[in-house]
Amino acid sequence: MDNQNLKKFQHIDFDSFFKLMSEAFPSIERRSYENQKKLIGEDLYNTIVYKDKGDNIIAFIANWEFSDFNFIEHFAVDSKMRGNGIGTSMLKDYLHECNNPIFLEVELPENDISIRRIEFYKRLGFHLNNFEYFQPPLQKQHDFLQLKVMSYPRSVNEKEFINFKNVVYNRVYKKQATKRNYK
Repeated sequence: MDNQNLKKFQHIDFDSFFKLMSEAFPSIERRSYENQKKLIGEDLYNTIVYKDKGDNIIAFIANWEFSDFNFIEHFAVDSKMRGNGIGTSMLKDYLHECNNPIFLEVELPENDISIRRIEFYKRLGFHLNNFEYFQPPLQKQHDFLQLKVMSYPRSVNEKEFINFKNVVYNRVYKKQATKRNYK
């Protein structure tokens, strides 16, 4: 990463990272503190953080690097820092360095915030795929969450989508894709 504020995640950063994750994502879209902390040791899971001059995490990309694609599971910028180009710069650097296709999940385009988020990703080259998709629950009290999948640098066909879903369900969510969640 050529940006001097972009850094590889350090274990000491976990509480700051999880605080920002908790502020940026509702509980249905994130793991518990304990389960998130367990991911730190996963071989394929990486977190890139953007720190301010005081060494505080103000943005991060948490992603999985599989052999044939990357999956951005969480991407967030501190709400006080949004609009300053940090997210755009950070994501452009990530896209530039990644040699694999990239997938991410987004909320359904049902309100201004989710529509703006989708448009942000589109401006960076992501494509909204038209497949139905349900994220498995990340915490026991939640059910499957209907989302959309975006991909970079192009939209994907059904075979590529099914491969993405099978890998992510098995490796990220530790679930089997079934007819119930395989719409």
